[in-house]
Amino acid sequence: MKNDETMKRLFTVILSVLFLAACQNGQQAEQKAIRQESDSLLAAYNHSDSIYALCGRIDTAAFNAFIVKAMAFAEKHPDDTLAPGMLYRAGVGSMILAKSADRLGDVEARARNAKRALAIFNQFQEQYPDLDQAKLCYWQRAIVYDDILGDWRSAESEYRDFINRFPNDSLTPVFQQYLTLLGKTESQLEEELAIGR
Repeated sequence: MKNDETMKRLFTVILSVLFLAACQNGQQAEQKAIRQESDSLLAAYNHSDSIYALCGRIDTAAFNAFIVKAMAFAEKHPDDTLAPGMLYRAGVGSMILAKSADRLGDVEARARNAKRALAIFNQFQEQYPDLDQAKLCYWQRAIVYDDILGDWRSAESEYRDFINRFPNDSLTPVFQQYLTLLGKTESQLEEELAIGR
């Protein structure tokens, strides 16, 4: 009798250990899959971004694919340490596509990608308000408004909002300088630079 009870306990302990080991293996496998997915996404982003940086060309399909996958990754794994970076890069990728469409005169693609970039940066600030990149979202939105959409009032609002919320931040003087440049043409800026020399 005593041996039967001992055997039952031993059997229960062994099953418990096996169950825990299986759970840990499952979690490790899931973490490995997440890392592989994120590595693949980062490689795709870096490839597309390097082509843009080196050649000035845009692989629109590759950037769009990255943006969609990065947003899905951030939604599926919001607590993963790589999710904020994926979401932020998706916003930057949308900005790049909007700027490219602007250069090509594709007003519809410019507006669509600018709107998506603004939405992504808003989402980033809502999901990750304590990260340093959340502050940069003000700057990114201001660039979208000013440089891509030509909406200087909205860009000014973004810069002023940052300055008011973070008066002692190291970026505040930079944004104060940007405020003096808003709405000026290239020739006006060149003239100011010539006078300042």
